[in-house]
Amino acid sequence: MSRSTRQDKETKAAAAGSRVSRRQLLMGAAAYAVLPPFAFSTPSAAQYFDSDALEKIADRDPEAAAPFIIDAQTHVWWREGGLRTLTPSGEHFLKTLAGSRASVIGKPVPIADMGRMMFVEDMFLHSETDIAFLNSFGMRGAFDGVDLFPPREAAFIRSMAPARIRVLGVVDPPDGQSAVDSLVYQCEELKIDGLKLYPPGPVTTGWRMDDEKTTYPLYEVLRKHGVKNVCVHKGLPGLFLEEYCHTADLAKAAADFPDLNFIAFHCSFPFEAELAEHARKAKVKNIYAEMGGLAPYMFRTPERYAQMLATVLNGLGADHVLWGTDTPVAGPPHWQILAFQAYGFPAQLVESKGYPAITPAMKRQILGENAARLYGINVRDASHAIYKDLLYKLRVDGNPLPLEVDPSRWTAG
Repeated sequence: MSRSTRQDKETKAAAAGSRVSRRQLLMGAAAYAVLPPFAFSTPSAAQYFDSDALEKIADRDPEAAAPFIIDAQTHVWWREGGLRTLTPSGEHFLKTLAGSRASVIGKPVPIADMGRMMFVEDMFLHSETDIAFLNSFGMRGAFDGVDLFPPREAAFIRSMAPARIRVLGVVDPPDGQSAVDSLVYQCEELKIDGLKLYPPGPVTTGWRMDDEKTTYPLYEVLRKHGVKNVCVHKGLPGLFLEEYCHTADLAKAAADFPDLNFIAFHCSFPFEAELAEHARKAKVKNIYAEMGGLAPYMFRTPERYAQMLATVLNGLGADHVLWGTDTPVAGPPHWQILAFQAYGFPAQLVESKGYPAITPAMKRQILGENAARLYGINVRDASHAIYKDLLYKLRVDGNPLPLEVDPSRWTAG
């Protein structure tokens, strides 16, 4: 029995023995199906979700079908061959990421499980995601002298499903000329779609986005090779040094390179007001916010999440916000997608605090159209390629990924 069929039967059985209204029941059933383990365990979170939208989700109404979805932030945290040695900071980094996923899905997650199979299953078999940007990760000093997740391995995974996966390369700016040479290789040989940068954390050598000596040569490489998107972890200090998670350096870099797009991951939360203000003061239009890793806050601190989202929407514009999930760190993306589809600001916040009304058109922009514009993705052509993809067929049919699979067959003829 499929998961959806089982949930439908459980919903009907519960309705038969309950005096609650069908709408109340569906609110609870949809919350359970879409949002575990959160549901509406925080009572105030429920006011941010539209009951009609949740009912349509529960009913599998075609009107609730997801639009074209591009996930700007996804990861693989276990490279082929494993890790020979780890520094204490490197081990802490990976265990924290695994623990974050475990807190969402409700069971332990071994570090070694956060590999390519988890990525493929999460993104393409168990969610409506159409295209995923696979983010590389460097900081080799904490991971046996090799990038934790090298761009060449991301490119290999892309080759398994080229219609579904794009690659963000990575360098560590303090590496100087070595970083420049690596980025040239990534642009010319791996054909990366953008660059992902990380502030110091597992490796503690500091650097800034607006360092003309260290970082600007990297932007020149991107400019020369026609790669227009610079993504950077901002906000969410936690595993990274807070000093480098703020956004003033991002604004100056954006002003100095107006032909590039600078995308602040995690919406710079909890520094999103800084992000919007720095963009305003710098008078730039090439700063964007990406939402990865923030979905759990919808339920854990719903008022603060709403404030964050309203700030970036009002400060940058709905056409400057990109969807991302930070899979696998924030758990699988399916519940995040459906939760955002049903999300909205209560009328009293729109009236009293000036929060924008989140329209279906805005959600379509955020969930896919903005990233498609920035990365030059033709949605119609991409959709045709995806519908021929074996992973798409497996998801629609509800079949698991074959235990033994020839990557050349992942794209159906």
